Amino acid sequence: MRISLNETASARLLAFMASRGITNPTHGLNVLITLASLNNLIPASVDTNGNSREQQQPT
Repeated sequence: MRISLNETASARLLAFMASRGITNPTHGLNVLITLASLNNLIPASVDTNGNSREQQQPT
């Protein structure tokens, strides 16, 4: 999978990684996604259009 991040997201990811001693961006994203999941920031079910049926993502 290949993703592109905007300048703000890239800077935040790099800061997050640096604060935890992570050097691999894929590992950094895995950690972020795991933390978001544990904090219930990712809906359990998402429909085929990517819209949550249970909660909305914070803006």
